[in-house]
This record gives sequence, structure tokens and C-alpha cells, in this order.
Amino acid sequence: MEKQLPGTSLEPEEMAEMVLKKALSDYRRAQIEKEIDDSLRNRDKDEFLRLTEILKGIS
Repeated sequence: MEKQLPGTSLEPEEMAEMVLKKALSDYRRAQIEKEIDDSLRNRDKDEFLRLTEILKGIS
């Protein structure tokens, strides 16, 4: 059994998994925001609405 991280009740593997999930979520959010910007630039209302719904789901 490995030691818990100081100041937490989490094992190092649990903390690493949380950090990875957060990084992936942040990356996905940034990608969608870029696609939303592109849809606005292209005046593609349907794509904009589709992407904003996706973004709401990951907020």
C-alpha cells in the first residue's frame, strides 16, 4: 500500500487520475470553444447551436 498524499485522503493514483481527467476536460473545452469561434466566423448558426449544447454538457 502506498502512502497518501500529504493533506489529502487520496492515494497518488487517485490524484493522478483526477489531474488527467481535468486536463482532458480543459482540452476538450478549449477545442469546442475554438470550433464555436470558427462557426461564428463562418456564420454557421446550426453548428454554433450544436457546439454550444455540447459545451453546456461539459460545463
